[in-house]
Amino acid sequence: MSSINRPDKVTLTAFSDPQLQTQNGNGVYSRFTNVLKTPILNAKGIQLLNLNMINSRLQLDDNAELVFWYQLFNPNNSLGVVRLYPSNYVAPPGFTTFTRNKYFNTVDELVATLNLAASAGGDTTVNNPSWNPGQVSFSYDETTRRISFVSNNSNTVGAAAADEPALVSTLKLNLITMNTIPSASFIQPYVAGVSMNAKLGFAMSANARPLWLSAASVPFIATSTGLKLTTPIEADANPILLGAQNVSVYCSVITGSGMDSTGRKNLLQTVPIEVAPLNINSYTCSAVMKPALAVPSEVYEITIELLDDNGRPFFQPPNYNTELALAIYY
Repeated sequence: MSSINRPDKVTLTAFSDPQLQTQNGNGVYSRFTNVLKTPILNAKGIQLLNLNMINSRLQLDDNAELVFWYQLFNPNNSLGVVRLYPSNYVAPPGFTTFTRNKYFNTVDELVATLNLAASAGGDTTVNNPSWNPGQVSFSYDETTRRISFVSNNSNTVGAAAADEPALVSTLKLNLITMNTIPSASFIQPYVAGVSMNAKLGFAMSANARPLWLSAASVPFIATSTGLKLTTPIEADANPILLGAQNVSVYCSVITGSGMDSTGRKNLLQTVPIEVAPLNINSYTCSAVMKPALAVPSEVYEITIELLDDNGRPFFQPPNYNTELALAIYY
């Protein structure tokens, strides 16, 4: 058999996919396909050697983590919202009552942006009916390294858990929208069970109620106190200025050789994110040979897909290249 069909190493790049910018309406991509000019024949295994990609994920994910939810005492157990628009949002002419997501160098910058979104002019009740301008404000303690939020009036508030039943029901109504071009309203992007609260440190789930909580504690509050307060409410955990922790790389031609924790097949490798957003993340495999062995006898094209820790697409803008090298075993 000709050695031209038995390469030991193959490189794949996103820029070699002519359909890269047509896969999604806004040009971003989380998968790409390279058609091989010469097919690979009778390969027995494939292993990821290295991967170079840009950490494109901002600290708050545009597709899931732009809404902070809190509970109100009056009306009892109603929900309040402070939200950001996606970083790539384009406003209609003359529309200024919004606050975009962006890259945050420090927690103080993040808190300042949240306070802008919470204050008058930071949003509009037309698109966000659960928003109450000036009702809450945020702060950051450099000593404890924790974010706090507080009610600015006599109403008591508490951070809402992302899986609170009332919150999940509210999301399904799609009441929070974005004013877009042309004149229309698009649903605020979200993922059920995921919110900004956890990124800010308010990470308790609806049923995480420690044994020492008293009868005065309120169900579904995302802090260990389980209380609604008029005093500042400090998060239980530190804020996470990291958009993703890992990127899972899936390869179309390993036909079920790898599997992730959710049962999704074709997992080639899990790559840790080790750089700040907008920097190049370089990964090199260890010297241990552990190829994926379920490979078809004839390979004419290879599709690579990138997903984050939660199984969501790890989108890259069309000007960000992704390159990886595969070792081929026979």
